[in-house]
Amino acid sequence: MKFVHRLLLAAVVAAGSALTAIPSTSATGTDSTARPPAPKPSGDEPLFESVDIANSGIGAHTYRIPALEKLPDGTLIAAYDRRNDDASDLPGDIDVLVERSYDNGRTWTDPVVVSGADTEVGSGDPSIIVDDQTGRIHLFYASGNGFRQSGTGNDNDNPNLIHLDHAYSDDGGRTWTERRLTETLKDPGWKGIFASSGTGIQLKTGPHAGRLIQQYTFQKVDGSIWAVSAYSDDHGRTWQMGRPVGPLMDENKTVELADGRIMLNSRTSSGPYRLVAYSRDGGVTYSEPKPDRELVDPTNNAAIIRYDEDANPSRPQAHRLLFSNTADPHARRNLTIKMSCNDGKTWPIARTVEPGASAYSTMVELGDGTFGLLYERGNYEHITFARFNAAWLGADCPASPSHPELGTKITDAGDLTAGQQGTVEVSVTNHGHRTSVPGSLTLDVPRSWSVQQPQQDVPPLEAGASTTLSFTVTPSESTRAGEYELAVQIKAGATRKTATPTVLVLGADPVLAAQPDRGYDGVDDYTDLTGRLDSVRQLEQGVLAVDLRTSDIQVAGALLSSSDTDEPSTNVTLALNSGVPYYESRQDGSYAARVSATESVADGGEHTVALVSDAGGTRIYVNGTRVASSSDQAFFGHVGGLDGLWAGRNVDNAGPQWHFGGHIDRIRIYGTN
Repeated sequence: MKFVHRLLLAAVVAAGSALTAIPSTSATGTDSTARPPAPKPSGDEPLFESVDIANSGIGAHTYRIPALEKLPDGTLIAAYDRRNDDASDLPGDIDVLVERSYDNGRTWTDPVVVSGADTEVGSGDPSIIVDDQTGRIHLFYASGNGFRQSGTGNDNDNPNLIHLDHAYSDDGGRTWTERRLTETLKDPGWKGIFASSGTGIQLKTGPHAGRLIQQYTFQKVDGSIWAVSAYSDDHGRTWQMGRPVGPLMDENKTVELADGRIMLNSRTSSGPYRLVAYSRDGGVTYSEPKPDRELVDPTNNAAIIRYDEDANPSRPQAHRLLFSNTADPHARRNLTIKMSCNDGKTWPIARTVEPGASAYSTMVELGDGTFGLLYERGNYEHITFARFNAAWLGADCPASPSHPELGTKITDAGDLTAGQQGTVEVSVTNHGHRTSVPGSLTLDVPRSWSVQQPQQDVPPLEAGASTTLSFTVTPSESTRAGEYELAVQIKAGATRKTATPTVLVLGADPVLAAQPDRGYDGVDDYTDLTGRLDSVRQLEQGVLAVDLRTSDIQVAGALLSSSDTDEPSTNVTLALNSGVPYYESRQDGSYAARVSATESVADGGEHTVALVSDAGGTRIYVNGTRVASSSDQAFFGHVGGLDGLWAGRNVDNAGPQWHFGGHIDRIRIYGTN
């Protein structure tokens, strides 16, 4: 059911005073206590339904920063920013709004203002904790100055600070009482600080059961960004701050694991992965943060929750986690939900919610086998609520150690070449929460290929652990360059599983083969291959492979490039950007295809960086393993005006040269059917 959003203002008074909110109306006209029954799907039937609860440009310039929680009676409460002008953040004309839903998110009441309206300074970045023992809703947000603009100190009345504000409601979010926690929680030596938006947690088990934990992000005077947990052991009457963890942190979330530990999962500016740390003392202190390389992230806010926070630790459900973020290393797009079956050790299950532009997200378990997701859809155009179940995710976790969830992946296919013996490495990972039983793995290859010892034993693996099996594979001499499917069959206990991973084979008949076999200084060195350009100019799809080694971390260093020298923004280029493999194809500055990997190969070792371009899109391989892909496709034949071809740089004019620093052994280009 879709409805028109009606914005209602509440009477707002100074911080620390009671708020009297105007009772809001529901989608059907009144905010009564009658609760229409929420539909309860069969666990076997996939469910995904969504509704926009705020639309930018209607009633305000932009709506941002979703927060979401569930009350003990099942009512959902959502909070978000109403950004009344074009301010991207505080300080600005920003209000914190709250809505409720009585039917698991199908319809929502109109919003009430908790903070920010009719005040000289705005409020924003909400986060919610619901105390399941008292029913009180705790809402955290920032007010006043901006995070980057804030000074040191912690005086509640200092106008130069960003302030830590807190509101609570005992009537299901209809009315609110505000207070300021700056003096309580902010170290006077810190600069900017704010509550990490989304959802906090309440501990369920252990010596700190009942503790409320809200995450904060703060900046030290040296500019470094840290995470820290604020916690309360008296249902929110008093709050304390734990020990900071960092640096290189940003907006962060926590989740209580089945064994009582707390996992902290953080956005970071240090790379394309989430940072993870653990606490054994209820969030007071944390271990050193480490990157989780399965959780790619473009420095964005995300969410992590327990699949069933009330499940007994002996049950598989207790070890399941859900995680949502924009799973892209470079841009806020591809909002994806992932599931872990072993407390976040591995994340084998994933499904895309929004393939295009999207941003912040937060989640909550709804208690009927479904989950709620509140997220920013589009280019900050909508706040959207979605409800889904495990069947929609499309996979489930193992139920017992005799039925382990063993996953397989080609971790290295080396430089497979037609007619030559090579090595294919297959990684086997236990995605379950218990140790797996022994098993076996069989590798089948295409007809006319050969594989030595095609079946090998798989040892027992602890939860989250992996082992690598090596197979000697020889593609036939007639194999053309391109991608080929192998068949991996694994058996262990009751598990019977088949996967069809793809490997890249380089043929014996390149249309262009060059062997510079020399070093490049990264300044003005290159090899001119323009005389060979005609052999590849018409290729609209194919494979490009470069054997190299380097330890030189350059902003950009072209391995092979072809350009229009009169228009250098017209080019086809395979490069290393800060050591990371990158490909672009553009005409007059407009990109037809652009794809980048996430990890650097500038480690001094020998690597083969390969590009596949065909009707299926564009893929980058490193040492035979696919590391990046895009549905966009363009190769030499799609770009007009090319008149130069070089190894070691990208253009031949007075502009940027993108000279490569390192050693290029050989270059091969293949045409494919």
